[in-house]
Amino acid sequence: MDDCQLEIRNGPHLYQVGPMVAQTEECNYYTCEADGERECLLQIATDVSQNGTVSRNAHVLQEFLRRSDELEAEYAKVRENPKSTLRYNFGFPELVDSFVSEEQGHRRVNILAFRNVAKVGQMVPLSNLRDRDGLRVDLRTSAWIMGKALKMLVFAHICNGVAVNDVSGDNILIDPDQHYVVIFDWGGSKLFPEEKVSGDIARAEITQLARTIIKALGANPETGAIPDDGKEKCEEYKAYLTQLACGKERSAKRAHEEFYRIVDSLWKGFYPFTTLPL
Repeated sequence: MDDCQLEIRNGPHLYQVGPMVAQTEECNYYTCEADGERECLLQIATDVSQNGTVSRNAHVLQEFLRRSDELEAEYAKVRENPKSTLRYNFGFPELVDSFVSEEQGHRRVNILAFRNVAKVGQMVPLSNLRDRDGLRVDLRTSAWIMGKALKMLVFAHICNGVAVNDVSGDNILIDPDQHYVVIFDWGGSKLFPEEKVSGDIARAEITQLARTIIKALGANPETGAIPDDGKEKCEEYKAYLTQLACGKERSAKRAHEEFYRIVDSLWKGFYPFTTLPL
């Protein structure tokens, strides 16, 4: 497959493939149009030896959807506000289709989308802000990114027994306008029996996530002080991020709860996505 337009079929479904938008050692990503209606991403293994990675991604996404639906149904029985939802399914991609394409050398293909996102280009890697655009997020913007990513770690670690194995800025996608935060690729994830992610692995992922957010704030997670933005001093918030980046916490659930205790003491209500020059 190259960047020229082509079609891939799976049974009754037709995928019009556009240009490549990302590439890793394991797979390539292209924009595509599904059945002439919906814009998606087509993920295809670089060769048949990588089919297992693409299959694992599909399996995890299928299980995540099943589990998030279960939890949503359980929550609906006890919630006080009938409009309140858990929305775990907004934290991972939607698996539209998965199949092996004979036309593409028997390579595994996943068709991916993002819920309530019409154009896949709306979702951008968090690392692009700093590395491509020369921007950093402000403190309050970092709070909703970190909070939603921590929520996804709780769902993965505790509700599913899955470790991501990559919470870098390249694997965290955001929609700035709708405040979506998606951990994108689960192909390198590790699945644990009896839904038990060890404390050491959980700590490593929480640490990497905190370091990713500190980088997005324009600081060096090794040595740098987190900026104050010139508007407000949030020493407890910055101190907790730093503690997480140093391996303080072995539980995503405890980290999420303490994080929001601090955030809720500082800020209330909606806040628009805000960036500043590095």
